[in-house]
Amino acid sequence: MSLAGDELDRLVRLVRLLKTGEKTVDDVFSEAGPLVPSEHHEAVRSAYNQQKSTTIRVIEPGVMAEGGPRAWFNAYNPADGYYWRRQRDFLAHDLGRKEFEIDSLDTATNRILAHLENPLSAGPFNTRGLVIGHVQSGKTQNFSALIAKAADAGYKIVIVLSGLHNSLRRQTQQRLERDLGARNVWGVGEPEAGKRWQWMTSAENWGDFARGSFDAGMLQGTQQVILVVKKNKSRLEWLNDWMENSVPRDVSVLVIDDEADQASVNTGGNRPPEAAQENPVEDEFDLIGEGLDFDGDRPAPDEFSPSAINRNIRRLINHFHKCAYVAYTATPFANVLIDPEAFDREVGGDLYPRHFIITLPEPPGDKYVGAVRLFGRDAIATDTTSLEENGLDLIEFVSEADCELLIPPPGERASFVPSVPPSLQQALVDYVLAASALMKRSGPDAPCTMLIHTGMQKVLQNQLASDVVKALASIRQQFLYAGREYRPQLKARWDGRFRPVSASIDLDRDVAFEQIEPHIERLLRDGIEVRVLNSDHADELDYEREPSLKAVLLGGNKLSRGLTIDGLLVSYYLRRTLYYDTLLQMARWFGYRGDYVDLTRLYSTQELVSYFHDLATAEADLRNQVARYERERLTPTQFVVRVRRHAVMKVTQANKMQAAEENNFSYSGELVQSLRVAEALPSGRVRDPDRQRWTGNLQATRALFARLGTPDDPAALKPTWSGVDPAVVIEFLNAFVLTDERRFDSGSLIDYIQTQQRHQELTSWRVLLSCNMRLSEEEHWSEDLHVEGRARIPLIARTRKSQDPTSMGVVTDPGDEQTGLNEAQLAAAAETRLDFPGTTVAMSQRMQRDPSEGLLMIYPISPASQPTGNRTSRLPLFERPEEAGTIIQYAVSFPTSTSAGTVEYVSAPRPEGAA
Repeated sequence: MSLAGDELDRLVRLVRLLKTGEKTVDDVFSEAGPLVPSEHHEAVRSAYNQQKSTTIRVIEPGVMAEGGPRAWFNAYNPADGYYWRRQRDFLAHDLGRKEFEIDSLDTATNRILAHLENPLSAGPFNTRGLVIGHVQSGKTQNFSALIAKAADAGYKIVIVLSGLHNSLRRQTQQRLERDLGARNVWGVGEPEAGKRWQWMTSAENWGDFARGSFDAGMLQGTQQVILVVKKNKSRLEWLNDWMENSVPRDVSVLVIDDEADQASVNTGGNRPPEAAQENPVEDEFDLIGEGLDFDGDRPAPDEFSPSAINRNIRRLINHFHKCAYVAYTATPFANVLIDPEAFDREVGGDLYPRHFIITLPEPPGDKYVGAVRLFGRDAIATDTTSLEENGLDLIEFVSEADCELLIPPPGERASFVPSVPPSLQQALVDYVLAASALMKRSGPDAPCTMLIHTGMQKVLQNQLASDVVKALASIRQQFLYAGREYRPQLKARWDGRFRPVSASIDLDRDVAFEQIEPHIERLLRDGIEVRVLNSDHADELDYEREPSLKAVLLGGNKLSRGLTIDGLLVSYYLRRTLYYDTLLQMARWFGYRGDYVDLTRLYSTQELVSYFHDLATAEADLRNQVARYERERLTPTQFVVRVRRHAVMKVTQANKMQAAEENNFSYSGELVQSLRVAEALPSGRVRDPDRQRWTGNLQATRALFARLGTPDDPAALKPTWSGVDPAVVIEFLNAFVLTDERRFDSGSLIDYIQTQQRHQELTSWRVLLSCNMRLSEEEHWSEDLHVEGRARIPLIARTRKSQDPTSMGVVTDPGDEQTGLNEAQLAAAAETRLDFPGTTVAMSQRMQRDPSEGLLMIYPISPASQPTGNRTSRLPLFERPEEAGTIIQYAVSFPTSTSAGTVEYVSAPRPEGAA
């Protein structure tokens, strides 16, 4: 008896759900009895084993944290929690999530929960952290799981701050009711008595928090209390008033700030502790005025003021003695630029994530489609070679002539009337083809949508909508009544533009036009809605009520943040913005579209597509920094995150960057050297992570010399290699883990080298091994570095500074930087010093080195190094050398650059003592 695909999937999910602990599949079959008929056992077992054996790389989230995971979490097991177990079972059984998907969610939320304080502790706490997701990647699912686990751990009140619009607040409320449990809502179901959630908000349009609607009696029971509140001034003021007058201050509270870069960031000033003047006048929200999509009556001018919202959030989280504030965003650029030391005399410290920053990895598997997959990106510090990935062939460029039919020239907005250009007409045809193919692939009830976003002006959206209706009517009439003439055009488009992309991803997805043709007829016969999503129209998106919606959506700000568009196939996007965060958030085409990514199309300009490519690079660079902080055990207040600058775009709005500092990372004519080494414990023993780091650096050095081969002069006391490929140097720098260097980091070095290569500089390298002159037989004074022809390398001595015991002060030897310079260059360097007496020998020599050549110098150091004579300014490197092993340090001598190539960043101000 054969087993249909859907039924097989259902039985495999059942096996996964029941297979706990040490149970075998046969044990599950015995327990399940008739639920898994015996004639299907072999098919189910085979499918289960196939899924189980699929290799999926589940990447753990990167963490940058103050103090790391909290001690209480070591003895706490979230897997035992009531709310999380129910949610996990719902994800596995009802939604069909794969084990590796659930495991990725479980791992990530455990990591976040571990950085929160114990809600049952007697002492106060105020935790502030940031979770960085990907656009449309499941942040709501992540904080839904975090809420379940936090409630299991003992957090009593959960407050979710959700966007600026009712549509997003309602969508978030609906999702949480499904995942956490509410009466008469499909999902995990209402919890048992004594564990039911007290919902203080609802999914109705009027269901936001309202003044005077609740009393504090609901807090006296054992149930958790939850609110989903829109981020605007009045709602938050009402919430604060109620909390301050009705809620005990010692209750444990979890605040989730969704879309935390929007409105939550302070754009006003902070009142100093001693100041008597009023708070500076606050800026209105950037989008107030023509084009703002708001819900209901037009708000007061300061209703959506980010400064007012920021002040109310700070007031809220500072009211409670035990509060954890977790900000979520996919575009954290504004959040990491908050001044870490900003303080207001009334509402306390700002929302800088001083305790932790966690980056969520891209969802595992091939379902998620993000910026890199669509647009590709440039190489960053951790890449040893350029990326080959240039994005999928899903982009159609819109010409300037077409843009002129949709976007008014400056000063002509009032009289401009948009019209449908040829590219938009083609995009509508592509939507009909893609929607029909998706209906063939996933069933006639699959949601199929198209997005048109040309600008934020509502009047233009309204005018364009009627022309889109006419264009769709034309397509419908031609297909239904002039099929003989029109059908060949559709078939040619399908065969020439869609089938090759589908076949390149999966041959099984390639279908002939004749197979989708019946679905085209059904789609056009049933009709395609055109909805305008702005405050001039009552149109809404509610996939709970309309799960099979077929519609073309026109809009601006309502479509540009947070809102999930199911079945989005074709996006026609022309809105030009110069802000990183705004541009990424308007990209509604990212998300879980792997099952039909071959059917999706993006119509945009070449300029905007290049911006998305650059943004994918900046985003990857930021995530790489957070990962580096975890490796080097730095905290958000020790080493602030930098955001790579762009030649045209801005990181975020100027009023969100008031405290930001611009950093220009040019190493032209500079020497950088690694100087720091972690201190040993008072006993003389070293910490395991430090020993592992030094061992790893030794291995990276051996790998470097193994690749270099025979030195230029095998008999030289200090071996050198010339003509070294920069990729070899980058690989070494990337593998080498620094110890809390203050002046530089390997990422910025690599970025600079890669940038200079594009200017035809630093294209060849010279490597020097600066070792001792004589080989010693003493223990700890020689090492095998895999240098060809030399079994052992004599080590050098370097000690610690007594005033700064983690620093060696200097590692280079005099004369090392003249390596590779000829007599004429050395003479020219001497001339420079005569003309400019303040110039050092090494500096003058760097000025003479050819800009195409860099110099990498390696310093192998004996752990038994001791100060010579009676030098009180120096300390032994280690009291117990055997605990450490050989220490490697390096220095890079950069020639003076003749190009303007630099790597520019923006960062928050560095706190006192931070790197």
